[in-house]
Amino acid sequence: MEVEEVANGVTLRPMRQADLGAVLAIQRLAYGDDYQEDAEVFARKLAFAPAACWFAEHGDKALGYVFAHPWSSGVPRLHSPIERLPDVLEQGFLHDLAVSPAARGLGLGRALFGKVQAWSRASNLQALGLVALADAIDFWRGLGFAADGAELPCGYGAGALYMRRSAV
Repeated sequence: MEVEEVANGVTLRPMRQADLGAVLAIQRLAYGDDYQEDAEVFARKLAFAPAACWFAEHGDKALGYVFAHPWSSGVPRLHSPIERLPDVLEQGFLHDLAVSPAARGLGLGRALFGKVQAWSRASNLQALGLVALADAIDFWRGLGFAADGAELPCGYGAGALYMRRSAV
């Protein structure tokens, strides 16, 4: 298993099914009650693209996570497990990246994104897409994403934007 230390004993490692309980706890801390997805939604993404799903921890304390998967154009529905991937996989879709409020400022968001970026390159994907919530747009712009203008399914909230960037 590939494990990478990113700062002061904080490590990134591939996500495991056993991590999903901790993922749900971080999700609640990061987003409150507004964007709670259940373990089945995350489990499907992990099954489709285990190399694109990472977990950050310090010892046995969960600090953050990222879920991504191959996709075509457009935006998957929020709160719904993906039944199957599209026939044509044009890009990667970064579904969710969250860091526990206690771990913010350690660079974990950038480090987790780096894992998704490496996966997308290794998978020969041409682009990465994501939905940035209103308060995260500047973070994603800083990582090279730009608003795309694609229509969002309901549930992403006011001010959310679909954003894309080249995978390279």
